[in-house]
Amino acid sequence: MENPFKLIESRLRNIEDLILDLKDSSRLPTLVISEDEDPKDINQIAKLTGYKPKTIYEFCRKKTIPYHKKNGRSFFFKSEIIEWIQSGEQKTIKAIESETDEFFASKKKRLK
Repeated sequence: MENPFKLIESRLRNIEDLILDLKDSSRLPTLVISEDEDPKDINQIAKLTGYKPKTIYEFCRKKTIPYHKKNGRSFFFKSEIIEWIQSGEQKTIKAIESETDEFFASKKKRLK
């Protein structure tokens, strides 16, 4: 009968080889956290946005800014803050006029 420890060692080696093959072929995802995804504190977000920390805390209280809370501390992610800022885009007068024209044109089509 074969030594059971040698059998276990052989199987472990096979598993290790399979894992290494998978990793080499990039089938296993690797956890990469970009600098934008590192949690930021309130002071870093204040510097990024130009708002004072007090104002950012007020936004958090009103739940108008994306944030995460853990053990009583607030954390922010740069990508979420940038997306939040971009969501406040103000339309130009031309864009508003264009939307108005399209709206009334679609109403006229429905009335006919």
